Amino acid sequence: MARVCFFARVPDRAVLDRIEFYAQDLTILRDLGHDVTVATRASELVRADLYFCWWWTWAFLPLAAARLSGRPAVVTGVFDEWMFDARPWPQRALLRRALGAADVNLFVSELEHRIVPARFRVRRPRYAPCAVDAQRYSPGPGAPRERFLLTVAWLGADNARRKGIPELVRALPSILRRHPDVRWVHCGEQGSGFAAIRDLAESLGVAHAVEFRGVVSREEKIALMQRCAAFVQPSRYEGFGLAVLEAMACGAPVVASRGGALPEVVGDAGVLVNGVEPEAIAAGVCTTLDDPTRAASLGARARARAATLFTLQRRREGIADAIAAAMAARR
Repeated sequence: MARVCFFARVPDRAVLDRIEFYAQDLTILRDLGHDVTVATRASELVRADLYFCWWWTWAFLPLAAARLSGRPAVVTGVFDEWMFDARPWPQRALLRRALGAADVNLFVSELEHRIVPARFRVRRPRYAPCAVDAQRYSPGPGAPRERFLLTVAWLGADNARRKGIPELVRALPSILRRHPDVRWVHCGEQGSGFAAIRDLAESLGVAHAVEFRGVVSREEKIALMQRCAAFVQPSRYEGFGLAVLEAMACGAPVVASRGGALPEVVGDAGVLVNGVEPEAIAAGVCTTLDDPTRAASLGARARARAATLFTLQRRREGIADAIAAAMAARR
């Protein structure tokens, strides 16, 4: 057993329970037998045998604590190499430093495990994908799926753009022309981009078919994933795509883009489209809505893929390996 300081720079500790990748890793660390202390800012960092940090962006804080105490550190998360050049130079410098200072860099997608070490100096890159609890996220009781599309995403302005939300809203008129009874349900925090998305729906005349539910409980999110006609996420880029994986585990047909790591998550168990073209999004959604039998087959394949390839045990083994490698490196 080791004393582990888990660091994630979040504004509210409740986020650590609500967002699955934080909650899963905290549970895994404790199940591995470690004594875990949580820190969300520099003042909460404590002396530990190992520092486990989510996100390279803020890793300089726990990495400094690790360096001062002579202890190892593991950094994990999404690196977002695609937007590296657009960051301010101090951020770029800190990110480069984090990759070189961490004892193990644990990537959550094959894509970033391949491209980040090819571009930067990365110490001990490892790969352990995000996971889904396939017992909790599971198909519903067998009732027919309802006539709504579902998207789960935080509507901060930059994040809404990255998730392809404006393009999805622009696709709705074409979808509604073929399927006028369908509606789009959005769940997630209504941040700085919410008003623009709401206004866009109104200007396109589709507001009557749009429902913004805001932040929902885990139980409500799962129920919606079990009932939706399709889960739609046309992101410009995803370092992984956990909400897509969760919907797949619930047996939902998925329409997603080819951005970033989404193809390795979805595989052949969903419909992949050009996420920057509203008409392509509409065509992918309508292909799913037009053929319920094919949609059901996609949902079954999605469930099997999620429950087989992206297990909690696989993430657990990856974290255990990363910790062992970090500890051995310091010894």
